[in-house]
Amino acid sequence: MKVLFMCTANACRSQMAEAWARHLFPADWTVASAGLITHPIHARTRAIMAEVGVGMDGQHSKAIDVHDLDAFDLVVTLSDEAGRFLPPLADPTRHRHLPVSDPMAARGTPEQIRAAYRAGRDAIRAIVQDIANAR
Repeated sequence: MKVLFMCTANACRSQMAEAWARHLFPADWTVASAGLITHPIHARTRAIMAEVGVGMDGQHSKAIDVHDLDAFDLVVTLSDEAGRFLPPLADPTRHRHLPVSDPMAARGTPEQIRAAYRAGRDAIRAIVQDIANAR
């Protein structure tokens, strides 16, 4: 099974999904992430994942054009933008659009921002676990 997670900038949501998938998917599954555009992975993203013991070593931001989308069994878009601008797949049934609020857009106190990152992390974990359970 090959799964690609996509979001807008591949700096937070899809990176969290990639890390969760490496942690939760069977060892013989392949996982990748990408964005419509790229930004470096935000330090808060790495810190929030580290809180639950899930590392992101070796992960870096990648653009969608580095992947052959039709080589994946499943493409999961985690942002509205990625869902709207995903290039057509040869088999559209391989696309799941499961948007999650962008933690990087959170504003407020440091604790409110951390809470938004934690909520995103936990929502993404549930998505990744559901995919693992369904196969």
